[in-house]
Amino acid sequence: MSDFAGFGSEMLPLAQVGKWLPVFVTPIWVLSIGLLLGVVATAVVHGILSILSFIPGLGNLADDPKRGVTFSLIAGVIFSGILCFFYVPQGGENGQLLFLPLVTLGMILGFGLIYGMWHRTRAEWLSILGEGVIPYILGTLGLFAVIGLGSSPFVEKPMAILESIPAVNLVGDGTVVEVAMIEPSEDPDTPQFLPADIAYNFRNVAELRIESDKKVFLADSDKAEAFSRAPIELNPGSTEAITYKYEDREQPPIPGDPSKLHIYNQEIDTARVVFTFKNLPQVPQASSIVFTAVAFFLTMTGFMALRQAAPRVWALALSTAKNEMAQPLYLLLLAIGIFAVLLFGIFPFNTLGDDIRLLKDSGVTMIMVLGMLLAVWSAGTSVSDEIDGRTALTVLSKPVSRRSFILGKYTGIMLAVLVLFVILAAVLLVVLSYKPIYDARETSQQQPPWQVGHEEIITTLPILGLYFMETMAIGGIAVALATRLPLLANFITCFAIYVVGNLLSPLVASARENTELVGFVGKLIAVVVPNLNSFNVQAAVDAGNAIPLIYLAAAFNYLVVFVVAIWMVAMLLFEDRDLA
Repeated sequence: MSDFAGFGSEMLPLAQVGKWLPVFVTPIWVLSIGLLLGVVATAVVHGILSILSFIPGLGNLADDPKRGVTFSLIAGVIFSGILCFFYVPQGGENGQLLFLPLVTLGMILGFGLIYGMWHRTRAEWLSILGEGVIPYILGTLGLFAVIGLGSSPFVEKPMAILESIPAVNLVGDGTVVEVAMIEPSEDPDTPQFLPADIAYNFRNVAELRIESDKKVFLADSDKAEAFSRAPIELNPGSTEAITYKYEDREQPPIPGDPSKLHIYNQEIDTARVVFTFKNLPQVPQASSIVFTAVAFFLTMTGFMALRQAAPRVWALALSTAKNEMAQPLYLLLLAIGIFAVLLFGIFPFNTLGDDIRLLKDSGVTMIMVLGMLLAVWSAGTSVSDEIDGRTALTVLSKPVSRRSFILGKYTGIMLAVLVLFVILAAVLLVVLSYKPIYDARETSQQQPPWQVGHEEIITTLPILGLYFMETMAIGGIAVALATRLPLLANFITCFAIYVVGNLLSPLVASARENTELVGFVGKLIAVVVPNLNSFNVQAAVDAGNAIPLIYLAAAFNYLVVFVVAIWMVAMLLFEDRDLA
């Protein structure tokens, strides 16, 4: 009897694990499916481009660098125009903020198209995937995907999620308008239900609005004896419209099969019945699968295009990145970041239910601080020390310009920082998926659904993107200063700029209420020092608000303008620097 009691006590934890494990692994599985689709899309698209490279006119297009860049720019302009045509109107009154991000994506696609068809790219794909930082990024994403896909047996309703992927709206909000023109009955005394002849898939309908300019009746058959319910009356006028929302769990006003929808026009003139459908995936979280796949495809295409179109910059960048990632400091920062993120996951913040917000805030801030430390340190060791040690003179004695040297160093530093961000972000996302379960168990609350963990992950990704942009801004400053200042002075200056840059918005706002001299000084600082507060969304994180994509576009615009400006400053500082 005691043996059976012991067996039961051992099985109890397994039963508890079986309850929370699907909630934990489903968000990770969703992103893993996105990565898998991204791999498939990348392989298919670039496989087609590799086949096209056998055509002499296309495969040799990039043999001449100037010709390759020219045709890439032309293709990029075409792609940019298409993207702007579809997506700028969706931004509403702030749609102009989308121009620069969409043009950037268009240029990635343009260069990816031309250089993807290059015969050298076809022969060098294995080298591209196995060199520099790409194996580290692919290895991290691959491990994340293996964990997610390996947990497929425990995922909640995986087929429902997969079936929702085709319904994801890449363009628009899913609004579709169908119009049915219904003739009046030939015999006024005999109701005649005519087919609506419209197409819809009610599995993906999230909202529906039906309007008519005549009095009509909606039914699910053309014969009264075949009605499964009484016909629904619809009177003319917008105030009499029939509305339906899937989230209300009400009975739909029209049948699920479009062929069964019939309408009786009670009046003597033709009726115009307008159906406004808003189609969304039945599982909304399936949208993250598509966007993850698109992000992976664009990232790999961007790496390939940069390598093939700017080989000297890429060679300098890879050399810099590999050198910095081989330093003991890099491994130390990586270990500190992983340990801190795991600690934040179980650390009791005592916030009465808001621990996960502090976890997100602490985790992304820790990743950003470590990335900035790496960027400033790398700028000192790879730029300042090479100039002082005359290593830069050896590099520039080869066919490498000073512009390519600075751009290659900055790109290499940012690639090393990107690997740090990707690894620590992957750990943070896994912790965020488990954190709602951990908090519920610690506070003896009901176990949350897996959608809660997925939402925490998806709302964290834009924050990581903003903080990486801020790290890029500080990295640009560090590289520019490294052409003239030693490492310690660079650290102190970048730290001061970081502090002042994050206090810039409150400083300018307070300066307006003071004297003209104080206001002038505040505006002068705002011109000289970057407004890093544009990338700081701590208030939104603490309030639990999601970051809209239009805000990311605005921050990207500011980053591009600032990086171009700081690169010009770096060239002015480095152009007349005596390297001998």
